[in-house]
Amino acid sequence: MEIDDGTFLIIGWETVVMKEYQEITVTKNVATSITCNKCGKKEKITEYGFEVNEFHAFNLSFGYPSMYDEQRWKFDIFETCLVDFVKTFKHSPDIYEV
Repeated sequence: MEIDDGTFLIIGWETVVMKEYQEITVTKNVATSITCNKCGKKEKITEYGFEVNEFHAFNLSFGYPSMYDEQRWKFDIFETCLVDFVKTFKHSPDIYEV
């Protein structure tokens, strides 16, 4: 209700729905297993994640002047395969406790 001086007088609040919602079903692809790119070991992935979290994912991007320039490599490797690979390094990596 407007008063003569241009201000408004609120007499009561009316509930107004500002957003309306609709329930929908969404279908998506989810991973159900993971396989080591090195040894081929396969592990199930449940709705809660890995049964045993012993896999590591790598995403590598190569830049100029690499012979793999503009390539991206993605792979998963089992923990023991990763440790075996790291053992071939001339210098061991820095290791930190978390």
